Amino acid sequence: MYKCVKCKRIVTKIEGAVRCPYCGARVLLKLRPEVLKRVHAR
Repeated sequence: MYKCVKCKRIVTKIEGAVRCPYCGARVLLKLRPEVLKRVHAR
C-alpha cells in the first residue's frame, strides 16, 4: 500500500506508471506495517 504525498489518499494498487489515480501526482510513500519488530540484544 502506498500513500500519495499531494492528496494524502491511500493507493492499494499501481497499474502501469507510478501515479496516484486520484490526483495524478508521481510521488508515493510506501506505508510501513503497524506491527513493531523487536530484536533482543545479547
